[in-house]
Amino acid sequence: MSRHAINLGTAWEPPTAEAMRWLRCFGRPTGIEPGDRVVLVCQGAAMPAAWQAATLNDGPLGWHAAADGVLECDVTDLLAERNLLVVPVSDPKDVVADLGRGARAMLPAAWGRLSMVVVSD
Repeated sequence: MSRHAINLGTAWEPPTAEAMRWLRCFGRPTGIEPGDRVVLVCQGAAMPAAWQAATLNDGPLGWHAAADGVLECDVTDLLAERNLLVVPVSDPKDVVADLGRGARAMLPAAWGRLSMVVVSD
């Protein structure tokens, strides 16, 4: 079984007072074969429950604990050519100062390290 990980920790649109959510756009990974699975993996999140409200292309994510400090969610059936991952925030301290239109930021360390993993048998 081979695994190819794609880091999703960068290029997020940060939450603002008007839009209390992290947004991450990305394309469908290339080279996916029939039978391959695509899994979101979050490692080391200080607040793993915050990921439970996340959506991909308006569909809810079914996270489960895969190991100590690791969350996984199979998103194979939710993927499109262009994808939008939305992670709502409820704490005003998560709001980022206005960085300007189109600004991108790294996901804060407290949210963990997020990657998309293509799993081939």
